[in-house]
Amino acid sequence: MFTSRIIRLCLISLELLSCLPHAEASDTNSRPASLDEIQSLFDLATVNPQRQRLVADITTYEPKWSQEQIATAIEQQNKMFPDMRRLPEAEQRDRTNAVARSHSGIRVLYVQDWYSGNLFRRDQTDEAEVSLQYLTNHLGTYKNSFVDIDDPALSSYRSFMVNHQLRDIQLSKTALWAKDDLWRARGVDGEAIAPLIVALVDRKSLSNGYGTDADLGAFKLDSAKAENLHNGSDPIWHLEAITEGGQENRTRFIMSAIKPYALSDQEFVYVIGHKESRPVCLETFVTNYSTHSSFISTREDFDSQGFPRVWKRTTIIPGSPAKQVDVVFKEVELNATFDDKQIFLPTFPTNYIVSDVTSGNAKILQNPQHAKIAQPDTNATSVKRMIVLCVMGLLTLVGSALLLYNARNHVKTD
Repeated sequence: MFTSRIIRLCLISLELLSCLPHAEASDTNSRPASLDEIQSLFDLATVNPQRQRLVADITTYEPKWSQEQIATAIEQQNKMFPDMRRLPEAEQRDRTNAVARSHSGIRVLYVQDWYSGNLFRRDQTDEAEVSLQYLTNHLGTYKNSFVDIDDPALSSYRSFMVNHQLRDIQLSKTALWAKDDLWRARGVDGEAIAPLIVALVDRKSLSNGYGTDADLGAFKLDSAKAENLHNGSDPIWHLEAITEGGQENRTRFIMSAIKPYALSDQEFVYVIGHKESRPVCLETFVTNYSTHSSFISTREDFDSQGFPRVWKRTTIIPGSPAKQVDVVFKEVELNATFDDKQIFLPTFPTNYIVSDVTSGNAKILQNPQHAKIAQPDTNATSVKRMIVLCVMGLLTLVGSALLLYNARNHVKTD
């Protein structure tokens, strides 16, 4: 889901529907959300990727793959990395078994994500691509790196990918990698931020547009819109608050729009709690009554920074098995210290193959195989020289023996 597109569509719709009457509250146990609560919701919706380093295990629960799907995945890997076709038979079996194991209903990614504004890097090992022996032998390292630069001031390339196992780097001037946006664990899920931003954002803070998620940090709350949402006079949006079980530190907020607004067939629920007086999003629910689909997100085990160590998301679509993604954070560094150029710029180790895949066909920029062929092999030359010397020495010995033999025969004859 591309959040920026959703928000742009919502802002356009808001202009067209600004004269519609407002909706009425529906829950007798509900109360108006306070201005402070509305501010907290907006702050959680506009969390943006700062300088962060996150280490996590991502487990996806999905339907088991068929043998045909496994074979297709192996073939796709072979197309991307032709050298894989030449791996020994035992390693080919390991690859097939790894894909089957990771798509047996549970798939695990071991990742390290780096964020710095619009810059993004993911170091990743996917169980679908490696054997158990590889995982044992490469603890603490990652098989692949996926990097989005998208900054002409830093590089003419927008992204690149590194396969550390094959020592292969692929650069692109057009493509960008899809991201899980693990940084959103600290705020509201991307699936649920649209109504909060559309209903509350100050349009003056949108003067520079909304190009990337990094721009979310520049969004400001419109106090007049917040007051309208608080007192129930907003022409489109309705927000109600329910204190759950008498616990003042856990409040459920229900937000909806009236018809025929674009999101009027959906209900958004945010359960907000507090960690050391810091507002945190405990749960998020999105229900679409037209498609009968739903999205559920829960967060647990918050640290002192308001970052959860466990984040679970489930998507339910009629006719398809539910998809659940669980994230367990192992390391969290907010406001991390690192060198952008070292982390995000493509580097070219001399023993890696480097290619430009912008056109769809790989254009080789560096090939260590050719470099080895072009350079004289000093070891081979030394061996050849030794062989020549040995042969010459042998011929000298044979020649000397023949001369001695002839000399003796000559003496006997005399």
